[in-house]
Amino acid sequence: MNARTIRTLMDIQAMQTLGSVQSSFGVQDSTSTLFSDMINNALDGINNKSFNTHSVMNQSFGMLDGLSSMENLLFKGSNNVYLPNSLELILQKTASKPIADSGGNHFSGLVEQAARVYGLPESLITSVIKQESNFNSTTVSGAGAIGLMQLMPGTAKFLGVRNSFDPVQNIMGGTKYLRQMLDQFGTIELALAAYNAGPGNVKKYGGIPPFKETQDYVSKVLNYYNTAKV
Repeated sequence: MNARTIRTLMDIQAMQTLGSVQSSFGVQDSTSTLFSDMINNALDGINNKSFNTHSVMNQSFGMLDGLSSMENLLFKGSNNVYLPNSLELILQKTASKPIADSGGNHFSGLVEQAARVYGLPESLITSVIKQESNFNSTTVSGAGAIGLMQLMPGTAKFLGVRNSFDPVQNIMGGTKYLRQMLDQFGTIELALAAYNAGPGNVKKYGGIPPFKETQDYVSKVLNYYNTAKV
């Protein structure tokens, strides 16, 4: 057994000692003792020439669960526990996932914030999202509209939205646009029509355009909105 092997085992022992979790009775984790025994056996093996280096290395690195290097062990948390990079990323993604409410709206917190900023009812914003994407932040329409509130690339750029797939930017941008349409046309019905068909068409026809898609859109969103208000 060479000096590098012994050093590796001692490094593992040092890390385990620093990161071991203490119980409420002050008893150290048993894995630390196991490493100590392995190092002692390794040192004894140098004298009696009977030590199996390959066996010890398999035991020690097997406990690392396939991690490629010691650099992948990170000291994390108040409990002094080492976490692999891959596990840390998984935990971060899990913690950042939105929690669905009983109505199926995964983004109620963002909707509440947008409603407060732009002075619109939360239920109106939620109704638009329901009709536009059914709360799917990754959906893209055949026409190229993107995300929760189905922003067209040109509209998104005009609103200052850089990433329409980002729920925060999409909801804030879509709500801002809906607010602009409401300010311009004065009623929720016309604002919804303009959101769907464009303000130019609402001006052209002096009201909701005679497009079946737009008429159905306005009707469905209003139905969601009025139901939510009950």
